[in-house]
Amino acid sequence: MVNPSTGETITSDNLQEVRLLKCFSAQEIDQLIRAGEILEAETNTNIVIEGELTWGLYVIIEGTVGVLKANKMTSEVYEVCHLGRHSHFGEMSLVDDQPRSATVRTLIPTTLFHIDKSVFQRILDSRPEMKIRFLENCVQDLVHRLRDVDENYVVSQYQLWKSAMQGRRAA
Repeated sequence: MVNPSTGETITSDNLQEVRLLKCFSAQEIDQLIRAGEILEAETNTNIVIEGELTWGLYVIIEGTVGVLKANKMTSEVYEVCHLGRHSHFGEMSLVDDQPRSATVRTLIPTTLFHIDKSVFQRILDSRPEMKIRFLENCVQDLVHRLRDVDENYVVSQYQLWKSAMQGRRAA
């Protein structure tokens, strides 16, 4: 598949750099590439919107996106993180049918590889061993992310507590 913005061919080598897809062989990734599509998005384009009912995986080929999350109590939107080349999003939609959990917006012109959930599931259903490897990899990725969140939460709570205690002493 050819990247329209650069003319570069997207190959299994490109996608094997993606942590979520490392469990697949080059031939399996080639199958995913043939089943997916390349998307070009200008700066400030919403790729997915929190709460919408769309499903599919996105891999960033070139560019940068911001992940935005709304505070359910105040409706304020916060930028959670930035994702760049070889990062992915939308993987949770491959596992469940829940609405999108965040908005993902391009920060610069961005090229994405997208594969729809129904197409992805059809490929996995035809190859049970591939499906098992993918689900195991999803669990490992989830554990990795939970450990990061847990560590960041502990550090941020400690910093908040420390600031509150210093404020009490000053008063």
